[in-house]
Amino acid sequence: MLHNDDDFLLDPIRRFLAEQASVATLRGALRNNKPCARGASKAAQEQVMLPHAPVPDDGSCDSRIHATLWSQICELGWPTLLVSEAHGGIGLGMAQAARVMELAGRALLPLPLDQWMTTAAFLSELDTQSCTYQWLERAMRDGRLVAFAMRAPGDRLFVPYCFDDNEILMLQYADDTLLARVADGIPGAPGIDPLIPGGWLQAPAWKTQDNLACDGMAWTRFELRSRVLLAAQLLGVAARALELASAYAQERQQFGRPIGSFQAIKHRLAQDWMSLDNARLVVLEVASDMDMVDPSKTDARDISLMVALAEYTVQQAANVVVRNALQVHGAMGMTWECDVHFYLKRVHFLCAIMNRSRTAADRLQTIWKLSEDRMAVY
Repeated sequence: MLHNDDDFLLDPIRRFLAEQASVATLRGALRNNKPCARGASKAAQEQVMLPHAPVPDDGSCDSRIHATLWSQICELGWPTLLVSEAHGGIGLGMAQAARVMELAGRALLPLPLDQWMTTAAFLSELDTQSCTYQWLERAMRDGRLVAFAMRAPGDRLFVPYCFDDNEILMLQYADDTLLARVADGIPGAPGIDPLIPGGWLQAPAWKTQDNLACDGMAWTRFELRSRVLLAAQLLGVAARALELASAYAQERQQFGRPIGSFQAIKHRLAQDWMSLDNARLVVLEVASDMDMVDPSKTDARDISLMVALAEYTVQQAANVVVRNALQVHGAMGMTWECDVHFYLKRVHFLCAIMNRSRTAADRLQTIWKLSEDRMAVY
């Protein structure tokens, strides 16, 4: 799963997440830590990504745990993992960033670490003296969380990770120019994932606007990096759900034997492991390739093909794995006290983010088209 030479980097991260971001700790962010009520108002439902998601009784979560966790992460420098050392960052590559995001997914980290990594690196490569980069750098030094607005169907702006009205950054590219805009925060409402509030940015009043010179290749690289890290996070969530299911199958007894000894369970879990392992190989391969390829048009097409493959394989595997994990837990899996439902909801949330601009059918069409182009070249 992980390379031995990365243990020096990943072991401290793994320990930190286990100690500071356990599911038990994250449950503390949910007021009263009890099941969600289904009687949410229509106004509250319209603010979340998936309109029929359940909402906690008081309609919000306590963000103090998130704020403390983010402050610690900023002190460790994780948001600058992809920023070069020359610009004050850690200076690692996408291969390491993907592994970090897989660990973040396994821990259900309810923070936009992947967006910070890619955005900080992108802006530092464009202009470290720009107002937007300086603002983002100050936010990290202060341990302040920034939310990132993203385009949703209908050309609306959705903002996940809305904690304590944190400021919002919107990036938009057109005609070799990057438009970076900052707006005040908005109240967030719980969505399909009770740990991550989100909201719709309606008629925003931008506080600052920054125009940066940016070529199409740089913007494409930023988008591809963001997509790969999102896929890596989704992979980690599903992998941990599978581990929970496997552990439960070894403990739960039926007819005097662990249910994991029955072929119906054993074969299902084995197939899920194979699906995730195949997806992991694609994600790590494309992440490694992004660090090594020459930024030519041919290489860009190859990377785009691999990213589409990574997204498709991870999403298909993750959706099946979390559903099977819930089924292995039986009736217990349907209860609030069982942790597995958090992983199911996180997979649905990340898939909604991943599908906001392209569906699985769109990805298959992209894979087919890029594969044809590649065959024509070679």
